[in-house]
Amino acid sequence: MILPPPFVPKKNVFCGVGVGRGLAIGPVHVITSNSRIRHRTYEISPDQVKPELALLEQAIQKTCAKFKAAQKALPPELVGQEGDILSTHLMLLNDPHLIESVTQKIEQDKLNAESALAFYFNQHIKTISAFKNEYLKSRVFDVETVRNSVIATLQEDEHEQGLPSFYQKGCIVAARELSPSEVATLPVNLVAGLVTERGSRTSHSSLVAKTIGIPCVVGVSSLLSRLGDRSQLILDAPEGHVIIDPDHDTLSFYQKRKNSMESDRLEINRSAHLPATTLDDHQVRIMGNIELVEELPDIMACGGEGIGLFRTEYIYTMKDELPTENELFESYRRVVATVSPSPVVIRTLDLGADKITAIKDLTPNNHDAGNLNQALGLRAIRFCLKNQDLFRTQLRAILRASVFGELRIMLPMVSCLEEIRETKRLIFETTQELKKEGHSVKEKISLGVMIEVPAAVIIVKELGREADFLSIGTNDLIQYSLALDRTNPEVMELYQPHHPAIIRMIKTIIDAGKELNIPVSVCGDMAAETISAPLLVGLGAEILSMPSGSIPKIKRLLRMSSFEDLQRLSFEVLESTNNEESENLIRQLFRGRFDELT
Repeated sequence: MILPPPFVPKKNVFCGVGVGRGLAIGPVHVITSNSRIRHRTYEISPDQVKPELALLEQAIQKTCAKFKAAQKALPPELVGQEGDILSTHLMLLNDPHLIESVTQKIEQDKLNAESALAFYFNQHIKTISAFKNEYLKSRVFDVETVRNSVIATLQEDEHEQGLPSFYQKGCIVAARELSPSEVATLPVNLVAGLVTERGSRTSHSSLVAKTIGIPCVVGVSSLLSRLGDRSQLILDAPEGHVIIDPDHDTLSFYQKRKNSMESDRLEINRSAHLPATTLDDHQVRIMGNIELVEELPDIMACGGEGIGLFRTEYIYTMKDELPTENELFESYRRVVATVSPSPVVIRTLDLGADKITAIKDLTPNNHDAGNLNQALGLRAIRFCLKNQDLFRTQLRAILRASVFGELRIMLPMVSCLEEIRETKRLIFETTQELKKEGHSVKEKISLGVMIEVPAAVIIVKELGREADFLSIGTNDLIQYSLALDRTNPEVMELYQPHHPAIIRMIKTIIDAGKELNIPVSVCGDMAAETISAPLLVGLGAEILSMPSGSIPKIKRLLRMSSFEDLQRLSFEVLESTNNEESENLIRQLFRGRFDELT
């Protein structure tokens, strides 16, 4: 963290954890439990009814889209937690009774849409609150969240038409804590930044904020008690601090820095399609991570050189029944054909039965239902091999799609050789079945293994001899190696990507790949972070895969780097004794040259 200049009073500086990129300057907008949203009530004339109904329909559609975006922002292992909540919110929004009742209120009572919506949801809340059942009473929060989200969207739309809004344009939202759905429905054209007293860099809400492009600082303790109704804030996400009521000199300094960062961002995006070749001509391939076909245009527009991780879980979690082979095939085919001739790495299902609502009756799920720690339960390749009919359906779809481009298969959470060998047997049998049925299947399809558990690191050479490529899943590798739940705020500070053990394990994996002459990629969060990507390249990684938004800046950072310097950095970091020492070494290399990126 780079502290503010000496002329900034220390009493005005509050430190936390920065999430995303960007710097925001603007008036504070405090959200408390009693002020999530304020709806406006006024009568409308008969000729305003039709436009008001159109606004209502548009607001509901936009809010649905925001909730779906929030679901996409969650990593697969969190889909069953926050994803279930967001699914409930979508269900409430898609209730036909909602539109019917609110429409009737607008038409009969000539009320504006905000007021009619508030009336409907408040009646709903009153009814639920009267129940003695604690579970039903706990649903009040969901109804309140949906109500506030639609009203916020309505106010966002009306602001675009020049009407007064609940949010002031360019404001910085401050709250004790916000749920992922609340973050997802913040009006991004009005809200410039977000600061919360709780949260961490990898908390659910932080992931959503990063995805929708709102810079934020989380974990800023005791902030709200220092804020006044008219406080001005500077929010510095890259450095993780907030400045309250800045003076003229401070404002001038940060406004210049903000302008410089925005100029740099434009330059980064303009050069996105240039290759990631270092100053001394070392080539690194930058690929994209996706969950949906709809994400492909963003990956290609940002200069992605193929798909290094196609997560296949989304279609299983969003339906009440299992996807058919043809549905899976069509999804895979579209991605492979669109990206061809660049490669597409399809990761087989990385969920457990606890996350797939359509297969509750499967025997393994009954055994696993009481397992409170699903991360250590029956999931990923273990789950697929226990449910081979389900796995064969996915494999059939993948194999059929293989003829449309350069498709590769990757197995998640592998911990032993038997899992690869059993999968190979299934692929062989499924290929023979498909050929007998008259389907075309590519003769040679690369099979890779994700290295994300310590056991896999220890036997990485044995795994590599069975596989065609390796991919390092840093998120789970860190979690399992450091024995912590990265969604648990009590141990969040122990989630350290640059812990010496993690760096040395990554080096072991990369060296094994080079010895075996097979490719090694990195597809976890570390590949997308400007503080981590250069180190990974210095350690020997030649393929990095990341979300679309990270591709341009990582490519530019590498183009402005010397591979020789990055190798020297990696040697120093491998000798470090803790996470902080490692990060300081990385920052020292780039300080003064790439401050806008690090």
